[in-house]
Amino acid sequence: MFKCVLLYVNLFLILAPYVSMADYNRTTLGYPAGLMSICPGSTKPATIPKSQLKYLSFVVQGNGRSRYKYSYWNAKNIANDPRINFKRKTLLVAIGYLDSPNLPISAMFANEYEDRGYNVILVDNQRFATVHYHLATRLMRPVGKHVAEVLAQLTQYGLDPSTLEILGFSLGCHTAGFIAKHFQTFTGRNISSITALEPSGPCFRYLGPKDRLDASDADFVQVIHTNIDGYGMATPMGHVDIYVNGGEYQPSDISIYPCTTTCSHFRILPIWISALKNPRKFIAMKCRDIQQARDAQCYGNVPLETIVMGLGIDRRKRGIFYLATTMEYPFYLGTKGLKEEYVYWKRMTNINSGNETEIYT
Repeated sequence: MFKCVLLYVNLFLILAPYVSMADYNRTTLGYPAGLMSICPGSTKPATIPKSQLKYLSFVVQGNGRSRYKYSYWNAKNIANDPRINFKRKTLLVAIGYLDSPNLPISAMFANEYEDRGYNVILVDNQRFATVHYHLATRLMRPVGKHVAEVLAQLTQYGLDPSTLEILGFSLGCHTAGFIAKHFQTFTGRNISSITALEPSGPCFRYLGPKDRLDASDADFVQVIHTNIDGYGMATPMGHVDIYVNGGEYQPSDISIYPCTTTCSHFRILPIWISALKNPRKFIAMKCRDIQQARDAQCYGNVPLETIVMGLGIDRRKRGIFYLATTMEYPFYLGTKGLKEEYVYWKRMTNINSGNETEIYT
């Protein structure tokens, strides 16, 4: 019974704003400020004592899922690791809040990129990412600096910045930005690319480019948004920003329960895995602005410019894009996603498609 009450409360909280919109326009209702828009003190300078740097480490994965961990102090030895060949592309994985290289998210990404021939290095900053969230956002700045120091060292042993990519999820997206910023300072060069999966919004929403992920951080930055008013953020931060199903909430694979904040934030993980496994299947269309993407009103733009989300994304393109998906894995629609009839909220349920007025429950 208690679960039923919770279900109805959740449904009311989600649907109530949309009911109101039938009577009021957006000027009356305003726009969402987003979850935890301001976190006082999170941008204050912070340093990590030398005695604590032993908790910053790097996990190298390769040669059939085998792993070896290096500390910050001996990380230059990564260059001699038998799993590493700097003639290949190198992926650095920046973990999110409360995450660890030993947990499924990082392992999932590491496996997929290893299968594609990448050198895989996972940043283990769990010690600094499992504190109060406001403090964790502050600590990612010095973490980024020290990771960049290691990467700069490795360039002396063959690491080529033009083949170095960073993958971040949630808080890890901003960590990626801090790493890249400091790498620029240390080497005078750009990292090749950053793929930012649903950058975290709390504590970052109102910050400028120097205090969060930004397109200037790498030669190419691809950002994918799935929960812009909750745990994510709406701000365009990349050369290409893709708003999945408008970026606010994602369609649910459970017919009677919506995919709310946490579900939508984490939905990016299986979507990106599917994009790796199914290249050229996630086709997004360009929008004039974020509002047009939110409202799924980009279908009528002429000419209709498209882009394929994934590793093979066209780095020459720029702008805001809308991507339609299905409700279930593998999520892609292919060219069907360019048809307005596949806007997800038009297909969430057929429960009211009949013409009957007398309803039996």
